[in-house]
Amino acid sequence: MNWRFITVGGLSALLIIGVFYYINSDFIVSEAGATLPNAEDNLKGESEFDKERASQQDDAGVHATNYISEYKTDSTDTSLEVFILDYTTKDIFDRYIFERTSELPHVVKLDYSNHTKTKYTKESAHTAADLFSRYVDYKVALSSVELEVDLSAHSLRDITFKLDEREKIRRRYFTDNEYHYLFSQEAQVDEAALARLSIAQEDTLSKEERKALIVDALKAGNPAERDAFQPTLNMHRINEIKDTYSDVNDRFNAVAAEFGTQVAQRFAKTWEERAQWQAKVEAYTRFRDGLMEQELSPETMRESLAEYQRQHFTENEIKRLKVLTAR
Repeated sequence: MNWRFITVGGLSALLIIGVFYYINSDFIVSEAGATLPNAEDNLKGESEFDKERASQQDDAGVHATNYISEYKTDSTDTSLEVFILDYTTKDIFDRYIFERTSELPHVVKLDYSNHTKTKYTKESAHTAADLFSRYVDYKVALSSVELEVDLSAHSLRDITFKLDEREKIRRRYFTDNEYHYLFSQEAQVDEAALARLSIAQEDTLSKEERKALIVDALKAGNPAERDAFQPTLNMHRINEIKDTYSDVNDRFNAVAAEFGTQVAQRFAKTWEERAQWQAKVEAYTRFRDGLMEQELSPETMRESLAEYQRQHFTENEIKRLKVLTAR
């Protein structure tokens, strides 16, 4: 019988997506044709998350050193590595499992055990295989518990309860040190995402107050979260600039000062196109209202509007126009 692994970070991803959707659905929607600033920059070079991970690994080096020193004298083959538990271990395990999701759990365990014998020294291979075996058992345990969340149907209490259930399962299978390297970073992200979701669902605050608090929380988050949400934060900032400066030149200079001339040019072009479109829609509305005051026959009214549309709008624009001006 086949088995099903719980998707890695599924609950965390839902929490993040839920908040992301909330803040994007209203005020951080990308302007048509405009590229989010720094979206490409986020893909270049070493991410802040990688830097933080490296820093954490250095700070927690005592644990890693203990792992190394415990097995260093064991190796007689210098081509074999010493297994080291660190912040990358979970990703490595997950990739190995993902590539074998069609296999039964015990088969995946056996495959990895054989893999460790050709990769790690004898004693550390045993440690790696044992940890991986328990990680597989943990994933199987997760698959037997309903942890999927529908953010539109579950309360904050329900989501918190499901996170607590997952936490209990993790603690059941791993020591404190193993938990630290496998799950502590994800747990921090979950906690921050849950706090933001709590703000999003706080009905005692106005929508604007909730938006502001969520953005502040994202700005104060860890580097990994800031990297993930940076395009959203940038878009929010650009919309703030747009609302602050009514003068086109002042608005352009303010965007250029923070995001560069190219970004300012893209948004200036987009805003100009939007202003032109809005002017065309308003002119059409005035024309239509003028015809209505003349008490024309329905057929004459339709013909006049159709002729105006053909003269001033493209076919695609006419479709948009009909949606915007439908009564």
